[in-house]
Amino acid sequence: MNSIYDYKILIVDDAPENIDILGSILKDFKKSAAINGELALKIVNGKNRPDLILLDIMMPGMDGFEVCKRLKANPETKNIPVIFITGKTSVEDETQGLELGAMDFIPKPISPPVVLARVKNQLELLSARAFLEKQNDELSERNKYITDSINYAKRIQSAILPDLHFLEKLFPKSILLYQPKDIVSGDFYWFGEIGPCKILAAVDCTGHGVPGAFMSLIGNTLLNEIVYTKHIIDPGEILQSLDLGIINELNKELNSDTLDGMDLSLCVVNKDENTLKYAGANRPLFYFTAGGFNEIKGDRKSIGDNHKQLTYTTSTVALDQVLSFYVLTDGYIDQNNGENEKFGSKRFRELLSSIQGAEAIEQKTRIDEALKIHRGDERQRDDITVIGIINE
Repeated sequence: MNSIYDYKILIVDDAPENIDILGSILKDFKKSAAINGELALKIVNGKNRPDLILLDIMMPGMDGFEVCKRLKANPETKNIPVIFITGKTSVEDETQGLELGAMDFIPKPISPPVVLARVKNQLELLSARAFLEKQNDELSERNKYITDSINYAKRIQSAILPDLHFLEKLFPKSILLYQPKDIVSGDFYWFGEIGPCKILAAVDCTGHGVPGAFMSLIGNTLLNEIVYTKHIIDPGEILQSLDLGIINELNKELNSDTLDGMDLSLCVVNKDENTLKYAGANRPLFYFTAGGFNEIKGDRKSIGDNHKQLTYTTSTVALDQVLSFYVLTDGYIDQNNGENEKFGSKRFRELLSSIQGAEAIEQKTRIDEALKIHRGDERQRDDITVIGIINE
């Protein structure tokens, strides 16, 4: 912080002897003086602007109250602290001065220790304020740099997400609700097509924001490699390969305490074989047939969890029996309201049941609106991804 002795003090009094007395008390400080209000304003608006003003009230011409009023009305001078040093010591006078923006009152006849203590107090506050403003400016600059970097990361993340026209090509009657909690998301969606197989996944990476976004880049790259390079199209085998890939990419054999990973639902639609195949890591598949709602629960192991060993299960449903199906991350169901109640799986199942038969665009609107009504003014808790397919 700045030394208080680096600040400049302006003494304003029509009596030269009072200026001399104050100058003697403040001998260790940088000072200037004015014998009337007009000269004081001229000095304040000049090149040698003071940092603190000691201001008499009773002066011929422009009094101290008017000087203070004009100082506080000017955006360039309104923050200069003013201490009134005056013989006008009634409650009304002090109230008027404080209402005009003065920081303190010192009555005449003055006490040198009191003057010195109060001047030092104001200058120490001024120094602390300057320090905080400097820190705030530095934090603002750093925040801007970080925010700019995150916004750039969002552009990268958006670029790797599949184009929505691709989803419409694969599944003409489709729903995608994708709402990151932060600028970048720990959720991502993935679509693919290889031969007669159309593949989709809703993926929830560990955390949200920047850490989750980094994981989403890794997951997207691995899925592309598994499907398009290795030509693996069985859902359980895809998850098995993804699990091994995450463990290898994060060196979890060496860093066994690393908790990074992902939960997901993955579906493969093959009209040639009349199959809807599914595998999940801690995330379910919801689907509707003529008989109503159905659910297949995912295996209870996150992708990348090297503390648990299992083979991911592929479940198969006859595609011509499926009217619609849905996969999602946990952000929608876990969203709380003002009473800290989650939306919940039961309510989500009831919501899906109520919108069956509606067009895709209407289903998306009602899913979105239901969450907004539930959430109210509460902040979004997690990234949200919901994918729905109406089977043709």
